[in-house]
Amino acid sequence: MPVEQSFPIVNFPQGAVILEPDNRPSECFYVIRSGKVKVSDTPERVMVNGAECLESGDFFPIVSTLAQKPNRLTAVAETDVTLTAVSKDNFTAFIEENLPVCTKILKHLSSRLRILNEELAYGEKEVPPTADLARLYDFGKYYLRRNLFRSAYCAFYQYLKYCPEGENVESARKYLRRFSSYAHGIKFDYYEKNIIREYPIDSAIFFEYEPSDGMYIIRSGAIKITKIANDKGVVLAVLRPGDILGEMGLIDSKPRSATAIAYTDCEIMAIARTAYLPILKNGADITDKICVTLSKRICDMHDRIYKDKPL
Repeated sequence: MPVEQSFPIVNFPQGAVILEPDNRPSECFYVIRSGKVKVSDTPERVMVNGAECLESGDFFPIVSTLAQKPNRLTAVAETDVTLTAVSKDNFTAFIEENLPVCTKILKHLSSRLRILNEELAYGEKEVPPTADLARLYDFGKYYLRRNLFRSAYCAFYQYLKYCPEGENVESARKYLRRFSSYAHGIKFDYYEKNIIREYPIDSAIFFEYEPSDGMYIIRSGAIKITKIANDKGVVLAVLRPGDILGEMGLIDSKPRSATAIAYTDCEIMAIARTAYLPILKNGADITDKICVTLSKRICDMHDRIYKDKPL
């Protein structure tokens, strides 16, 4: 995974300390050109694999640099190493020259955020349920208990779409008939060509476990990102105009990791999966924005989980 040479090259001998935890943001992140670097984070659970020995094509400390948050990473040269240094200001230019590395960065950030989302929702000792679209019915019942009838209607509708032979089909149909008035203003199953989409308050943009078929940019209004765990709704974020959502599924091709509900009436712009790769290849600015957004969310999630634990 080569890196173009239009960025500063730095060398460290074996045993040299490249990074130490600091209250200041990292001035740059490094991409390893040759050699090995051992990195560790505190607490180690934040790392995808705890302490890691990174090799050619790997990078660090990406989150601190892009989010401009304090660096928590320690990095030591395991061998003599040669690194490419990339500052936040030069990241867009780096994307244009190094698409394979940037694709790897996107997948890494997405993986870290998924792990933190699960830990916030379920706790470090609990095991999240297996991804199953049949849980859409449970989501509907959850919203009913909280008198969120429009959200419940959306959940039952999607349950019937994905589980037409599920064990709760008749019950879901009954609920749809009972709460049909709450379907007013909701448009289900947008076509790919419908780029601009409108959602009334409490309607669902997507649910956890649904297939990831696009990402979105909020044009107006607000959207609440939640996970339902142990019969409790955990708010991961409230997003507002200019924010993006749904990007993680496009990056790693996994089902939705959380539920997006309209916090107010809102209008969004949809970017379909078929348009994502061309944007990734030709739209360095939006790729930059996605990476920075993911990095900031990782930092925010870390602070919420570990707020009482010293670094």
